Amino acid sequence: MKILVDEDSQARKQLDVLRGAGHDVVSIAELDRNGGLEPEVFVLAQSSQRVLLTHNVADFHALALACPGHHGVIAIYRDGDPRKNMNYRDIGRAVSKLEASGVLISGQFHVLNHWR
Repeated sequence: MKILVDEDSQARKQLDVLRGAGHDVVSIAELDRNGGLEPEVFVLAQSSQRVLLTHNVADFHALALACPGHHGVIAIYRDGDPRKNMNYRDIGRAVSKLEASGVLISGQFHVLNHWR
């Protein structure tokens, strides 16, 4: 899967896990675009034909709803109890499960927490 990782999700370990699973991953920092507004990041994902991975659920859900035909958004909710949050490997496995499931990703907003 071709993925653009948003600023809030681009820890080096996370990128390594996703790449190790065979995904074509680029982060906002690697594109020298840290600090960009959400609409700019969303447009960048679309122009580079990448699925956007983010922890910024609310903002990108609204953008996905407003812009049908996008390449897909995969979002991770943070829990109030940090012990329930997804770690880097959980996220990597969830992305792989989502991709392997065959469900449509393009044009969709998927919550990765449901793919643990």
